[in-house]
Amino acid sequence: MLPYTTYLIDLDGVIYRGNELVPGAEEFLAWLEAHNKKYLFLTNNSFATEAQILAKLAHLGIAADATHLLSAGQAAAQYIARRFPAGVVYVVGEQPLIDLVRSQQLTVASVDAEKADAVLVGLDRSFDYAKLNCAIRAVRSGAFFITINRDALLPVEGGFLPGCGTLAAAIEAGSGITPLVVGKPEPMLLLEAMRMLNSQPDETVMVGDGLDVDIQGGKAAGTHTLLVLTGRSTRADIAKLHIQPDHVYQDLAEVIEAEA
Repeated sequence: MLPYTTYLIDLDGVIYRGNELVPGAEEFLAWLEAHNKKYLFLTNNSFATEAQILAKLAHLGIAADATHLLSAGQAAAQYIARRFPAGVVYVVGEQPLIDLVRSQQLTVASVDAEKADAVLVGLDRSFDYAKLNCAIRAVRSGAFFITINRDALLPVEGGFLPGCGTLAAAIEAGSGITPLVVGKPEPMLLLEAMRMLNSQPDETVMVGDGLDVDIQGGKAAGTHTLLVLTGRSTRADIAKLHIQPDHVYQDLAEVIEAEA
């Protein structure tokens, strides 16, 4: 039996692939509810809204609500609000990230501001030289520098777009300051999730499909780890990457079979 009270669950490649549910996803979530487990879906996404993610789950037959979802953007906004209550944040990002910042009673700095308590970087498809200049000046003036993730590229239909990590790297190059990274494989997103659930690492398991993102993130946060082979990583990758999960299952259906 899996001896955990708390489950942190990646979405893409674990619960769904594209617009299809992964085998066993519904049954696994029903098992969590039936056994009174605490759980949160975790996503590094910084540009889809909470409502959009929940709508996708609902479309696939998963009745989740906001209490079971934590994005890296939300985790970043919550962290900034604790560190700088009612503070001013220069946001390099799109409207969903701006809305998350405002939801934490933080003030979003004007686009031409050069001073702030924090500079928060997410995906921003309207990023330009003026924003780069202001963000660099704010960090050089002492603003706390935080980025959603370090992903250099964002996969899209037909190729790639520059990712959040590319924008953060440009600001880092100009300011000489390395940002705090929220998303997996860094531990902050998981630590924020456990804080919200009042859980400790030794009672928590990170469930993911990527060794170098989800499993590495779990190890960084001190949790147990469970890899499902329905997404990015294969059994061969375990030896290749020298990252060993605590548990490996073919999919969530196999997890349920093991728990039956």
